[in-house]
Amino acid sequence: MRIIPPTEFLAQPWKNGNGTTHEILRWPHGADADYDVRISLADDRVAAPFSLFPGYRRWSFLAAPAPIHLLVDGVPRELTKLGDVLELDGEVPITCELPAGPTRLLNFLVRRGTAARIGRGACPRPIRFAFALAAQPWLARDHAAIFEPPAHAELGDLAVWLC
Repeated sequence: MRIIPPTEFLAQPWKNGNGTTHEILRWPHGADADYDVRISLADDRVAAPFSLFPGYRRWSFLAAPAPIHLLVDGVPRELTKLGDVLELDGEVPITCELPAGPTRLLNFLVRRGTAARIGRGACPRPIRFAFALAAQPWLARDHAAIFEPPAHAELGDLAVWLC
């Protein structure tokens, strides 16, 4: 297992230029534009449209206490509690409003056809990745862990995983 602290996340502009994300990892490693899996922590600071990711599935977990209101292909959705999740295709248009100010989203982008399961809390299978939305006994809040090879890990309700 390798722990990745926030100081190692790679800050990058959003694909659409409307914000900043902090890339935690991408598989395959070192891929410039083409990847099967990309995990990042996005700073949502202003009401704006999200980037589109055709060919990918998106999971967005609320990673800060401030809520986010989303308009998802014209339908209102709200993420109000730490760990709330939105799952949808990457080409679905999303815009956000920030009723309580800036917030953060933990985003997983998985290329369609890539074998990956994403969830929160206990996982009965060996995992490849974990992120602590709240401190875990072995992982500090906002830190990530990579398991190569995949392994079982004790995870609380506010840990997000990929297997």
